[in-house]
Amino acid sequence: MKSVFHRSPVTKYNRAAGRSGAHFLLFAALLSIQVLCSCSLMPPPPDDTKGVKDWLVVPVFYATNRAFAGKNGSIEYSEDENPSGLLFGVKNFLVPYPVRTPLDFATENRMQWERYKLDTDLKKLKPVAPPSDLCRIKNSTFNREQMVAALDAYRKRAGSLEAIIFLHGCCATFDTSALRAAKLATHMQVPVLLYDWVSPKGFKNYLKNETLAEQTVDEFLSALNASEKVLGAQNMSLVGHSMGAYILDHALMRRKPTAGEKTPALFNELIMSNADTDGKTFLNHAGAFASNAKATRVYFSRADDRLKYSALSHGNFHRLGLPGPLAEPLARVPGIQMIDITEAKTNHELPFWLVSNMHRFGNLGPVKDFVLEKQKDGPFEVKRTSSPLAEPSGLE
Repeated sequence: MKSVFHRSPVTKYNRAAGRSGAHFLLFAALLSIQVLCSCSLMPPPPDDTKGVKDWLVVPVFYATNRAFAGKNGSIEYSEDENPSGLLFGVKNFLVPYPVRTPLDFATENRMQWERYKLDTDLKKLKPVAPPSDLCRIKNSTFNREQMVAALDAYRKRAGSLEAIIFLHGCCATFDTSALRAAKLATHMQVPVLLYDWVSPKGFKNYLKNETLAEQTVDEFLSALNASEKVLGAQNMSLVGHSMGAYILDHALMRRKPTAGEKTPALFNELIMSNADTDGKTFLNHAGAFASNAKATRVYFSRADDRLKYSALSHGNFHRLGLPGPLAEPLARVPGIQMIDITEAKTNHELPFWLVSNMHRFGNLGPVKDFVLEKQKDGPFEVKRTSSPLAEPSGLE
């Protein structure tokens, strides 16, 4: 009589098939990482400078954990971490005049922005030093106390208690991240403070960036707590883009009440755009995350190429910015709006006008070629109604 432990041919076949399946998944994950690591295989973001003549000179206040690399008075930062903690300052950038977001001269004046015309058509949006005579706030580096005083003075001059804290995504230089912060400011039209973290450029450094993002969570939370004491949580909105959303998520889950409070004070709004963090993990604590603010909006796209490869490299689990079937249960979480921005065709770029108009007006604002529709399964969807405007929408 055969032993009960005898392996039947079917059992052997199933185990072999299981091993083959596991090997295939491993190969697929490694291939997806290779794709993420190859800039040449990733479609470039849409050019947002083609034909642009009207630009704005915008000062960006920042805190960074990068090492200072400026020479002869320039403000530059390397891809290395500063060993003594955060550095602070303000630097001016040129960004295209915003489209789809109303902007008038009075706002430009109170924000201390200056218009600038370029007669040449730049091929890509890259750091361009604005003329110094158009920088109403001069480029400067600060210590922590000087930073607090300078930002507070800027808020008062801008006539706005509100401030935006912006966390950029992976694989970006200081200047590229600051450009996004400047562009976000022209749409939000309130002071924006950039939290810039070491994120070596190039998608060959994707996995390295992921570890660096995890390592900076505590430092960001410490900076956030310090900012809250000066600005007041009710005056602060936090924007996390791509891997920056990972930092924001993990930091807020560690946030504690300040002295004398039973629960943490509420921020004005939490914005998670194209979030490169695990969707199911976020769903598990989504209610606790949303309890940190009056409103929470999660912007996702079904056509986000980078998050497709990110999902595959993470075991084919859904990312928050590409949630798939998780969008419906996430939309049922009290305090969270899930907004499908696929038809805006911004791919993995921060949808500047969308997040800004939703923040400022609670709707799409004066935009005529898109509408916002509530879906039966819970999420909202941005839908195109006519041929699009020529909207700047991408940065490298």
